[in-house]
Amino acid sequence: MEKLAFRLTPFLLVAFVFWAVFNTIPERSKVLRTLSSQVNLLKLPDIDVIFKEAKSVEDIVPIECSAVKPVTYTRVVSLKPLNPPERKRKFIDLILPSVLIVNYEVKFVKENLEKIKLKLRKGLKLHREEVKYLENLMDRCKTDSIEEVLKRANPVPPSLVIAQAAIESGWGTSRFFVEGNNPFGIWAFKRSEDTIQALGSRVRLRKYPSILDAVRDYLYNVNVGWAYESLREERLKSMDPFKLSEHLGFYSIKREEYVEKVKEVIAQNNLTALDSCSLDLTSER
Repeated sequence: MEKLAFRLTPFLLVAFVFWAVFNTIPERSKVLRTLSSQVNLLKLPDIDVIFKEAKSVEDIVPIECSAVKPVTYTRVVSLKPLNPPERKRKFIDLILPSVLIVNYEVKFVKENLEKIKLKLRKGLKLHREEVKYLENLMDRCKTDSIEEVLKRANPVPPSLVIAQAAIESGWGTSRFFVEGNNPFGIWAFKRSEDTIQALGSRVRLRKYPSILDAVRDYLYNVNVGWAYESLREERLKSMDPFKLSEHLGFYSIKREEYVEKVKEVIAQNNLTALDSCSLDLTSER
């Protein structure tokens, strides 16, 4: 036994010296900073969106709450001919997948930001792609604070989104919805935007390539617009759609009347059931 112990001594000595050198604070920090600058921790949403035209009601894919196919529509059909219950069901089928896709995308944005924040907190150097990613987000969110970007990079309950879309589009019957894939009544302010002229008015509304693009724009407005700062503060504490709807007064000129209408649509149509729906990420085209 003594002979064996003697043979191990040089190995243990070398191992100890290596450990001591590597864990010398300046050297170890230098190694970690070098390695971290070469590793890009960003992750993009692993989702294959299905783009589809709904030339008729039959083209609308029925949703199954536990596994919603990631379908979005580049063309929609008016739901006006349908009876109210069927119209509402088809409208939800049209809108919900895009809402879940956008919330899923936002989840990745938040996770990426948390990784970047952790790196900076540890004093590690960011990869050039991470720097570019952070700069683009700050520019888009109009802030120089990571904490503020994190506050804005959050989802909105599907029930709230669907309720607003239902009110603004008349459950899929408005001209702006059918002709412009615009279920939220979002106005256009730039001449370069593709728009639709409101009848008897100088107001122009945005025209989107797909329902998905409209939902992305809606969520961007809610997450960045000054009018929804209080909603974002409330969202840090609760995702209750009824509480969040209290902060939508600036969405409409009707103010409190609009807020009550949103609550009413959510409650009467049991839209909170949609908040537990999830995407089917294994879906094939």
